[in-house]
Formats: sequence, C-alpha cells, structure tokens
Amino acid sequence: MILRCLLSISISLGASLVFADDHELKTVDEAPKGLSPAIEKLLDPAGFQIAGDDGAVVELWLLKSVAVKPKFKSSFSQMYPFMPGQLLGAIRVGDDVEYTDFRGQAMKTGTYTLRYGLQPMDGNHVGTSETSDFLLALPAKIDTKSDAIGSFDELAELSAKSAGSTHPAIFSLLDPKKVKKKPKLEQDDFSEHWILSLVGKGKEKDKDVDLKVRLVVVGQSE
Repeated sequence: MILRCLLSISISLGASLVFADDHELKTVDEAPKGLSPAIEKLLDPAGFQIAGDDGAVVELWLLKSVAVKPKFKSSFSQMYPFMPGQLLGAIRVGDDVEYTDFRGQAMKTGTYTLRYGLQPMDGNHVGTSETSDFLLALPAKIDTKSDAIGSFDELAELSAKSAGSTHPAIFSLLDPKKVKKKPKLEQDDFSEHWILSLVGKGKEKDKDVDLKVRLVVVGQSE
C-alpha cells in the first residue's frame, strides 16, 4: 500500500443521532486520550462514535482543517485531493470489542492516528477495494509528530504495529461524490460494510472548500 501524504480535516458536525439497524451514529465532543500534544492541538474535539448493542465500537476524529491539492480532479487511481504522507485524524477502538481493519486484522482497544495512503497498482491488490484510497492507522504512542511521513517503508512499518502484523492497518475510502451535507451512517446490503459519510473543511490555497469523505468504518474486504 503506497502511503500518500495526508492532510488535516475538520468536520461540520450535527447533533443528530442516526439509527441504522444494529449500529448507530452519535457525536462526541472530547478528543481521545493518548495523543501527543502536537497532534491533539490539531484535532477537532468534535467527532463521531459508531455504537453497537454493547456501546462504542469505534470513534473517529478528523483534524480542524485540511490542505487539498489545487484544481484536483479525481480519477480511478486517486479519488481524494490529498498529498502523500500527511496526518488526517485519529480513531479510538472501544473497550472490550472485537474490531478489525478493512483486511480483517484485529485491532486492540486504544487510540490510533490516521494517515492517508494509496494502495499500489500491482496484481496483489486487484479487486480488494473499489478505490485505491485508504486511511492507515498508526499507534498514537509512537506516531507523535504532525509532520508528514514521507517514507513508504517507515509508514508501512509503523501502521503494521496497529495490527501486530506485517501489513499496515487500513480503512477503505469510497467515492466521495455520494456524500451529502449531513453526517450519515449506512449499511451496504451487498458487502455488509458500514459506511460513514462526512463533510469536512478543506483549504485550497487561501480558499475554504467543502471536503467530502466516505469511509468504511465497520467491515472488511472479501
């Protein structure tokens, strides 16, 4: 998975509660514990919680503002206007839950940073996702600087520690064109993925822009 520089995002949160079968979407108003001061100060304390029957499954926060590529046009090879290596946000896996990344790798309770990446265009990844865009989770206790991680090997190695494996812990980003204004959690009946749609705040040079994000938060590749 080619890890591409990431950028900061901020979300316009609504106070609504969205019900979707056995998962529901709630808002939270405090940043997770365990982040370094350098990253915590960039994080929007308003975030989202995906809750199941027994409480929080996972919680997601994005950064307050994200720089995007000027005049970016999405393509099959890259749908999101991010640059290789930068920080995007954070997630926290809930207490005493069985939670996996998009590859089905188990992730322990705790806080992780999120960085942007692109999977390599090779035969090993054909058909694993409808897009090449991903978020990668890194243990917050070792990912302490907000600067971009430009080295593929370093980023992959750090992310793999989130799953205790040799492969990065990843979350699939989906086509953002389907995102509406209000935050939404929905289940894809075909794949059984739970998909979170958000609108964040982007920064294109000196201009504020809406930044649409659509992410598989629960579920894994076949």
